[in-house]
Amino acid sequence: MKSKRNPIIRFALSMALCLNLGLWGLVAHSGLAYGIDFSQTLAEAQQGEKNSAYLLGVMYHTGSGVNQDCHQALKWTNEAALQGHILAQSHLGTLYRNGCEDKVNKDALQAYFWTALAAKKGLQIAKQNLLLLEEQLHPYLLAEMNQKVDQFKPKQIN
Repeated sequence: MKSKRNPIIRFALSMALCLNLGLWGLVAHSGLAYGIDFSQTLAEAQQGEKNSAYLLGVMYHTGSGVNQDCHQALKWTNEAALQGHILAQSHLGTLYRNGCEDKVNKDALQAYFWTALAAKKGLQIAKQNLLLLEEQLHPYLLAEMNQKVDQFKPKQIN
């Protein structure tokens, strides 16, 4: 039977598990455990629902329930991050910090930008990752990126 749960409830269930068992892989895996309907999640993401977009990004990144696809992971994670989704911002920073196959090149500036947005909102793992990224960038670039972080406005979906 396919899940008809509200996307907010589905996301909350996924996050509750993540607090105990680890973030990225579990978000996607818990989607499968709770019977998240991929087609429904995709349709919601295409309509601008940021939690669904984030979940798709993680599913594609980890290969949970779908074939691993770094291009799709970047696309959907970016969509949620642009809407201000804190976990998507942190995850996008991780994608840029580590790269993903040949689809996502390592980019310390993008990694810093997205991680800093999540850290600014108080996400502890992002704060820790930000300290590592700060060591890689020149102070001038850090100042420039921090200015961009301060100017960031989430994309509004009607």
